[in-house]
Amino acid sequence: MDQAKKHNRKIMITDVAIEKVPYVQVPGFSEQLCKAIQEKHKSLLRIAQQENDSNEVLAVWRADVDRAVYVLGTEHHVNAASSPEAYGLFATSDAFSLMYLHNHPSTSKFSLYDIADFIRYRQLGLISVVTNQGNVYILKKMPDWGYTFKQAWKLFHGAYAHFAADEWTHEKTVDWILKNSKEGGIAYVKGV
Repeated sequence: MDQAKKHNRKIMITDVAIEKVPYVQVPGFSEQLCKAIQEKHKSLLRIAQQENDSNEVLAVWRADVDRAVYVLGTEHHVNAASSPEAYGLFATSDAFSLMYLHNHPSTSKFSLYDIADFIRYRQLGLISVVTNQGNVYILKKMPDWGYTFKQAWKLFHGAYAHFAADEWTHEKTVDWILKNSKEGGIAYVKGV
């Protein structure tokens, strides 16, 4: 079976996928910072490919001081708290100062867990998923669009209620949140 058709299965990372990781223009970020994000995505895929059997890798990155901590995970999960250095970076960072960049071994975008963590942690200003095929999905908190924790959490829970009631699938719930993210003061951009 062609790897592209394995939507919920791990896809092994190829050099071609790493090289095709796109540049994505993130609202409010300079071209230089967006290029740096593209390079971090390539680096984390290379680490996942060479050191972690194409499983999840998380880069907790503070761009203003160019400090990144890489955390290796499993096929379906990576936890920043498993790394004392990543945990320390969270504990000492201001609101919106961290980026949480990670790969998904399947072709999926964000998980509900990813979105909940992104909203919950005030330090996170941006979260991204780069799939093992090199597609990129980014969420960024936009205070000048009216981002507040309360508004974003309301958006999340409005969708999550449909998921919890078995009215929507996980994928439909995530897609609805992404489509309506601006209502929560969150920018959603992608590069595929």
